[in-house]
Amino acid sequence: MNLYVLVEGEETERKVYRAWFSHFFPRLVKVDRIEDIQDNHYFMITGDGYPKYVDKISAALKDVRNHEDIDHLFICVDAEELSFEEKLAEIEKVVAAGPVPRSCFIIVQDCCIETWFLGNGPFMRKNPQSEALRKWKEFYDVSQDDPEKIPHHPGYVTRAQSHLAYLKEMMRERNRAYSKTNPGPVIEMDYFEKLVSRNFNTGHLRIFGRLVSVWRDLGANL
Repeated sequence: MNLYVLVEGEETERKVYRAWFSHFFPRLVKVDRIEDIQDNHYFMITGDGYPKYVDKISAALKDVRNHEDIDHLFICVDAEELSFEEKLAEIEKVVAAGPVPRSCFIIVQDCCIETWFLGNGPFMRKNPQSEALRKWKEFYDVSQDDPEKIPHHPGYVTRAQSHLAYLKEMMRERNRAYSKTNPGPVIEMDYFEKLVSRNFNTGHLRIFGRLVSVWRDLGANL
């Protein structure tokens, strides 16, 4: 199996997805050039954020058409201020305008990849010592309520900004750190498995669950 993976961000998603592939598709080897794809390889590029990734998607579709060894194309983007359905429709329109891929999976991170990281319930302390984290928990308790349904926080311009701030406070309470350039504990296998467990046991992180389902169908060790 060979994959072509387009991720939205320059830093975070590239590091996170690379770590997740190493955990759950250990036979897959990353290559830096699409020409080097043979058996059990994956090639990853960054979309450089919105709206640049629209052109990158079009280019990826052409690459997949021209390289018959590529079995599946993954397009991983943030919903941001749109709903999951709105962002999915937007990307499907871009894909429909290009060469038809043999297999294409559109992964919409709702609202951003940090939203999913907030779903590790045990990582959130029951009684935070930090006043900042207590305020976040009072606003919306991600250990009990679905992170994908966090309402807009009036103190932030975008939902993604607020989810990032919430995650950083949750990490700080555990004496860990998270940044776009250093995702920290979220790349660890145990952290991902806690998100899978949350989805399975509660039905929360529904969109994240779609990713898990696709990967299981492709033979992931999940």
